[in-house]
Amino acid sequence: MSNKNFSKSFQSPAELAQAVKVARGEIPADFAIRGAQVLDVFRGVFITSDIIIFRDHIVALGDGYKAKRELDAAGHFAVPGFIDSHCHIESSLMTPKNFETMVLPLGTTTVLWDPHEIANVWGTHGINWAINQSENLLLDVLIMVPSCVPATDPSLAFETSGAFLTPKDLAPFAQNPRVLGLAEMMAYPSVVNGDEGTLQKLSNFYGMPRDGHAPGLRGKELNAYAAAGMMSCHESTELEEAEEKLTRGIHVLIREGSCAKDAGKLLPILSPYSSSVVSFCSDDRNPKDIQESGHINAIITMALEKGISPEVAFRAASFAPARTYGLSDRGAIAPGYLADICLVTPNNNLWKSGFSCHQVIKKGTLVTEFSFERNTDLDAKGNSAKSPGSKQPIPEPQKKNIFLSPIQADILCLPPANGSQTKVRVIGVRPGQILTDHLVLPLDTLDGKISPDLGRDIIKICVFERHHEEFNYHTTALVKGFGLKNAAIASSINHDSHNVIAVGASDELIVKAINTLIALDGAIVVVHEDGLVESLPLKVAGLMSEALPHEIAEKLRALKNLAQKGGCHLDEPFLQLSFLALPVIPSLKITDRGLIDSKDFCKVELVVP
Repeated sequence: MSNKNFSKSFQSPAELAQAVKVARGEIPADFAIRGAQVLDVFRGVFITSDIIIFRDHIVALGDGYKAKRELDAAGHFAVPGFIDSHCHIESSLMTPKNFETMVLPLGTTTVLWDPHEIANVWGTHGINWAINQSENLLLDVLIMVPSCVPATDPSLAFETSGAFLTPKDLAPFAQNPRVLGLAEMMAYPSVVNGDEGTLQKLSNFYGMPRDGHAPGLRGKELNAYAAAGMMSCHESTELEEAEEKLTRGIHVLIREGSCAKDAGKLLPILSPYSSSVVSFCSDDRNPKDIQESGHINAIITMALEKGISPEVAFRAASFAPARTYGLSDRGAIAPGYLADICLVTPNNNLWKSGFSCHQVIKKGTLVTEFSFERNTDLDAKGNSAKSPGSKQPIPEPQKKNIFLSPIQADILCLPPANGSQTKVRVIGVRPGQILTDHLVLPLDTLDGKISPDLGRDIIKICVFERHHEEFNYHTTALVKGFGLKNAAIASSINHDSHNVIAVGASDELIVKAINTLIALDGAIVVVHEDGLVESLPLKVAGLMSEALPHEIAEKLRALKNLAQKGGCHLDEPFLQLSFLALPVIPSLKITDRGLIDSKDFCKVELVVP
């Protein structure tokens, strides 16, 4: 795998000569952090040392150096900046610039972004949008190119997305200097069955990082997946599954998102030995959870609380992903590395009580002194004015995000019953997971019609295609696990094809929620039978808001409170709902084209014969 260095300093002999002089103590450094307990990720120990910085790099460790500026770090521990090894910024509901303002102060200094969500809406234009919008931030946002748009083979007709990207569409991105590799290969059956188009995508990114996505894959199929060059997987939900993947050479990314929360089960895999091949990721995490619980620092805290040593936990948050993804310029505090540093302090002098970030330094800049209210040097068309290599246009905003006309209640009818009591397939929600259960349950019928059963928490769920004026695909089915009694939820976030998805206690409430979403041209909406309505408009592709992070967080709290008032007992109902439409995650899912058995990879009927 090729190594990449994304910093721009010390590229000329003159710059290198100055750096060497600073390192030798012949001329003053720009910045010195004095007296910190520095994590040596190579030996797994903390050492007392000054950190000497010139421009955006560390050039020396030790004392006796003069500097133009100093920071007293006595009593604090210096660890490398945290790396989010896999995330979808779109799922934070924020634009990249606003995302930066939330995660940088929490110690996340590098993010590997898979813009899979906006690619499913805008295609290659969405990938170009991501590359441009994340350029010239202080936060380093590196792009992993979406490998599966849509998530399933279009020939299967499992779902309707806004775009279809072929190997030919993706190949040019491998040459882009901002692109790190190929993102999560969700179509794992296509990999293990040797699908020609899928293998061509992998070949186009040969020698670059290639992320996996293989929930529950074991045995010979896992061997085949690893043999095809899949480097990592963030979809393990059980410890034995993660251990088997690690044994096969697939790096384990421990995920703690807003919906999928796997760290509690997987952290025992982390040891001094594995801390170079186990990393942390957020995947999908909203601003409310980032504000309340943190970002990558939240996973580190969980590790410390479980008794994992800080030397191991902080190494997995920095050194491991840097090595996994070939980022040779970061992940350690040592001469020649980027000055991405977190000064942290254990709570109550005990690491088991977690830690707090005292200061975050990104490329030699104190984040607390950095102004995020700035022009990111994008011209009127969204192109970078600074970087001559960035010439790809950002798509003009679509006039509409939702190509769907207001609906009526009769469109939500279920198929006819086959007796006084009918067995039906029901999607079983697993709180805190994106896996679902494939339930087969008896339901009473009335006048030949199948009716939801609020008493057993079995209610309607529906998906409507929203990307194309000429299509009108939609599906209505049943789900168990939301707890809704007198409310409905609708969202234009619907992983990964991002159609309109809704769930509710009655047809009338579902109709009101969906039609409110249509009027807003993309949103998360909660309606209650007493007339209350809460909504978060999502003007950017029906996925993101341009509001400030704290405003989005407050709106999410209001949405959740109204959903709870309507009976919902899920901790994160909105992402939980959106993942019920992802047909590459077992077991039973719903799309605009029907019910999908994600284990056997086939369409199934609601009524069981």
